[in-house]
Amino acid sequence: MINIALVGASGKMGQAVIRESLNDETVQVTNYLVSDESKFLGTDVGEHHFSQPSGKYFSKTIGEPFDCIIDFATRENLDARLCYYEELGKPLLFCTTGLSQKQKEKLKALSNEFPIFIAPNTSVLAALMVNFLANIKKIEGSYEIRISEKHHKSKIDSPSATAISLANAANIDEKKIESLREGDHGNWHKAKIYSEFEELQIEHSTTNRSIYAQGALNIVKWFYQKPKNLYHMQTLIEDLYE
Repeated sequence: MINIALVGASGKMGQAVIRESLNDETVQVTNYLVSDESKFLGTDVGEHHFSQPSGKYFSKTIGEPFDCIIDFATRENLDARLCYYEELGKPLLFCTTGLSQKQKEKLKALSNEFPIFIAPNTSVLAALMVNFLANIKKIEGSYEIRISEKHHKSKIDSPSATAISLANAANIDEKKIESLREGDHGNWHKAKIYSEFEELQIEHSTTNRSIYAQGALNIVKWFYQKPKNLYHMQTLIEDLYE
């Protein structure tokens, strides 16, 4: 059994990870972490997420045994969290987006002390789309590539971290990404590859956060006993599928 300390446990992705873990006999969430300022601090996890008491409570620090940290929190108070992770020295699956360059460098430095897996998007199919665009740019020819994406209206980042990854893979300036924020559910990322007389479109879409929660738990199973290093979705794909 893999014990997980879940950071951002009161949020929508926190709820999704908790729900998926309840249906998986190989993992369990043992610590439900929120920020010092959270209105959910000290409240019952089950009552908040599933309208029934669980006897588990949101906490600001880790108090139960754990093997790995999953961070799905926002970037608020991120510097303090990174310092806390450094103290803990345990494997970290880091899914927070919108990092500064300094914070990215801090994570890279910490990966010399304990394993860190950075995954702003935990979907394998989304990662395969990034791979596809990286290969497309190697093909000689006068192809243009256009990246567009849509997320729910409460999505903070614009463009999304996934869209930026797609643009980087295709060697496109991220300022050219077309971003749309509307509605309450679902998202998609599209890539259009075209020339004067032909066109190819590829799209990845999701309608439920369970996809990302399942992806996160699968990453943890693969990753938490790996040696200290910096890992990404491409690392996982190369190991499992190539």
